[in-house]
Amino acid sequence: MLGSSILAALGAAALALAGTPVESGNWVEDSPSFSSQACAGGTVSGLTFSIPKSPNGDTSGSGCSNGHLRAERRYKDDYSSGVHQFGGTFKINSMSGTRISIKQTFNGDAGPYFILAVEQGGRLYSVEGGATLATGVATVGASVRINTVHNADNHRFSVYVNGKEAFRDDNAPGGSFYDKIGAYTTNSGTGDMSITWSDVQFWHRA
Repeated sequence: MLGSSILAALGAAALALAGTPVESGNWVEDSPSFSSQACAGGTVSGLTFSIPKSPNGDTSGSGCSNGHLRAERRYKDDYSSGVHQFGGTFKINSMSGTRISIKQTFNGDAGPYFILAVEQGGRLYSVEGGATLATGVATVGASVRINTVHNADNHRFSVYVNGKEAFRDDNAPGGSFYDKIGAYTTNSGTGDMSITWSDVQFWHRA
């Protein structure tokens, strides 16, 4: 009974954490629309994103011109000022590939500003610069909570892994930004992967 009670309490705490923004402030939840992008054999089913081991050569569709494996959701949360936060929990269902992007913050037409990727062994890292955010956490079957906080006014961008700040850039560029989640092979990456996101939320600071 005691073990069951402890597990129930931990589960409730995890659910509470999942719906709570990191950092203090008056956070107002947003509900942006989105579009799906599936390229070269990638598939999107709700919040489950899957890519095969190798591309099938199909370069038609939005974001498909480079031939990379892609299965993503592009949120229409575009912003250029203020403080904005993304929160979501991912679980890798299967992965024989490596160096696969799972979350991107795009800088408008300039392309991706921050790409969060995973490699075999569960390492989470920033594609640009290669900084390690966490090791051994993003393994098959494990649930991992990601939050990004972007102060577009003072150019500060932070990434939290399971509630702890793991990356910070105090010189982020200006411009217009939006978020993407899913599975996308980096230039050095390979498939396959199936990943499911849940508790995906957006806020802005009032």
